[in-house]
Amino acid sequence: MSMSMGNMPRPKPDSPRRVRNGIRLRRKEGLENLGWPARDWATRLPINDDPESLRLALEYGKSGQAVNFEVESGRITSKVQCIAPKPHEVLIEFPGLNDTSWKRVLEQAAAGAIYSAKLLSGEFPEIVSEPFEAAGHPLIPSNEEVRTSCNCGDHSPQSPCRHVVLVSIILMERLEETPELALLLRGRSGNLFRDELQEARMLTTRGVSQAHTNPDVVQLSSPVTSIESRLNDFWRPGASLQDFRNGSLPDHIPHALLRRLGASPLEGRFPITGLLASIYDTVADEARRITETAEEDESNATEHPDD
Repeated sequence: MSMSMGNMPRPKPDSPRRVRNGIRLRRKEGLENLGWPARDWATRLPINDDPESLRLALEYGKSGQAVNFEVESGRITSKVQCIAPKPHEVLIEFPGLNDTSWKRVLEQAAAGAIYSAKLLSGEFPEIVSEPFEAAGHPLIPSNEEVRTSCNCGDHSPQSPCRHVVLVSIILMERLEETPELALLLRGRSGNLFRDELQEARMLTTRGVSQAHTNPDVVQLSSPVTSIESRLNDFWRPGASLQDFRNGSLPDHIPHALLRRLGASPLEGRFPITGLLASIYDTVADEARRITETAEEDESNATEHPDD
């Protein structure tokens, strides 16, 4: 107990210490009518387990008692200022998904066009959770996987403290505002997941064949002579252009260069890699149409020279 100058005990504050620029809740009341994925996440956290803690948490949220709120793969950290001089530290933990798990999810998602279509259009509906379920790695962790803690000394699984409840409510509001945050909680940002899904979708729909092959090394039958000795036929092609036109091309992976470069670091509503791939496809289709039309016209002219 601290003492005043007159050796009189200084009374403890009966309300939380004010926080400058604290995080305030947008909701004025409870958490009714939550959208997905906030609705599912709310059932994993001790928000409604204790009415008094919920009431106090809402009061703290209205006055902005949360000092910060940090989200990363598998954990949420926050500091909540209460009556004590130092803010209490809140931790919400759950498993993130490793690279192998994300690969399985992408394989499932790439099998259906609707998932990439929704994500690329800026939507994040509940149907996005289906490939996670099919891969055996749900997007929302189970109740048993979520653990909460606070260093205030009053928190327990049976009786959650106001600080944990407040941080849980802040998470619900963030998920309502940005549903793609559910991906980041499991280990992938929305932009990265879209790019990876776009690439996986391209592999699934177009198939994988041999990439651009290295040209065979030409075995010369005679030593190379000087340019001066070949002036008369230096510019003459060794084969006719028609031979090149009719020759078969090696199999290759569509957009091999884009695939080798990987996901673009540029952020935006549409992945730049997928956009370039679509442009390349459109240009190739148009060039193919022009070539076929020209060959057809040439063939007709040969067959009917008098028309």
